[in-house]
Amino acid sequence: MSENGHQVGGKILVVDDYPANVKLVRRNLEAAGYETVAAYDGEEALEKVAAEKPDLILLDILMPKIDGFEVCRRLRADEATAVVPIIMITALRETEDRIRGLEAGADDFLSKPFDRGELLARIESLLQIKYYRSMLAEREKFHAVIHDLSHGIIITDGQWRVETITRRAAELLGRPDEELAGRGLDELLAPFDVEPSLEDLRHSLVRSVTVEFTREEARPPTYLAGRYTRIEGPHGELHNAAVVFRDVSEMRRKEKLKRDFLSLISHKLKTPLTIIGGYLTLIDQGAYGEVSPVMADKVRISLANVQELSDLIEKVLSYAGLTATELERAGQLVPLPELFDRIRRRVEKRYAGLRRRPAGASRTVNWTIDLPDDLPRARAPEELLSIVVDNLLDNALKFADKPEVRIEVVGREIADRQLEIAVRDNGPGVPVQEHERIFSDFAQLDEAFTGNIAGIGLGLSTARRLVGSWGGQINYEAVLGEGTRFFFTVPSEFTPPRDPSDARR
Repeated sequence: MSENGHQVGGKILVVDDYPANVKLVRRNLEAAGYETVAAYDGEEALEKVAAEKPDLILLDILMPKIDGFEVCRRLRADEATAVVPIIMITALRETEDRIRGLEAGADDFLSKPFDRGELLARIESLLQIKYYRSMLAEREKFHAVIHDLSHGIIITDGQWRVETITRRAAELLGRPDEELAGRGLDELLAPFDVEPSLEDLRHSLVRSVTVEFTREEARPPTYLAGRYTRIEGPHGELHNAAVVFRDVSEMRRKEKLKRDFLSLISHKLKTPLTIIGGYLTLIDQGAYGEVSPVMADKVRISLANVQELSDLIEKVLSYAGLTATELERAGQLVPLPELFDRIRRRVEKRYAGLRRRPAGASRTVNWTIDLPDDLPRARAPEELLSIVVDNLLDNALKFADKPEVRIEVVGREIADRQLEIAVRDNGPGVPVQEHERIFSDFAQLDEAFTGNIAGIGLGLSTARRLVGSWGGQINYEAVLGEGTRFFFTVPSEFTPPRDPSDARR
């Protein structure tokens, strides 16, 4: 604020063919906190408007080359300058001259000589008017742009009353012929199951949240998905809410068909494996008579292969069965020490079968797990986070090439209170030329793809896909012959929420 209470700020173009007048006006404006630019004839004024983009123009009428009336008309004819306030400063006092000025597009007049206080008051008033003009113009452009978008858009006020709703949004909600402006958002969404719930959304302080609206009883069922975004006022209060959503019904139906098919395939593949494994276990336990040592060893190797094939089927199905909803969901709060302890025991059990093979008979595994007690919980779907960890630990054992296998797990907090989880092994390492290929589907370092390496190359591809789903990154460092360190990031319970522009990177 200036000393007289005027609001400061803004760039003002002063146009007058008398340098002394320009100097005086600029001194008064700059003392009040405004930035000023000068022009000394009509042509220079138009050039300065284009180059400087002033917030307001003080325009003398009687000037050489192009007078103030013509300058004003040209500015009003240009969409880029049509809303810039213009105050004409003139010694002319005839009513006819003022009418010409209004017809040309002037907003106000000041007669020479003028009072400094009156000048500043009129400038402040016109700058406020310019702001509202700009807001109105932007609102009209916004409505023109969103009217025919394929996504539905709803804008509400701070009490969730609808201010703007696009035609597509009304159609998606099943209300194409109703007047919806002024109604409550909760009323519009009442027929739908909302995830997260409307109550959770109302009390949430997170800036942007993935939302789903489901109407199972509709024929066919309706599935809508999008984002709810808070627009806050100066004190953090809800000023507006924006909901942008699209129809994903066809996608959900296809996902259901895929899940049903995979469930059937899983049953068809695993049932005979379970029967084979069951009979082999009974043979190993002597249920059908004494088994010779040589035969017992072959039975145990067969059991290990049955388990490996069963695990492989689970990995393929988990990769293929991930839905868009599962990948976008914010997830639970997961204590990492408990998660790693559970997965380590599962991986060790799986590895116990592999050690019965001649190549793994003499190997031992030494674990080092450094997950501090005060490490924040991870925010991610627990099942999906488990798949990432399982794949990294499984790789460390699967590619081990030394009698003593060393695996080190380290968790730490990094920027924005995210978590970095690293898994280091002492295996063969990864060649530099494999960097781009290692995270690709079905990629393996066994160049001939002979099958000597267990699995089919989906572990790291799946891990990258899942880590990216919660906004994290995964990478590795390797030294040939010494080992590899894989590391990935995951949000913690204290990580600031992601900006919506980053939600679908």
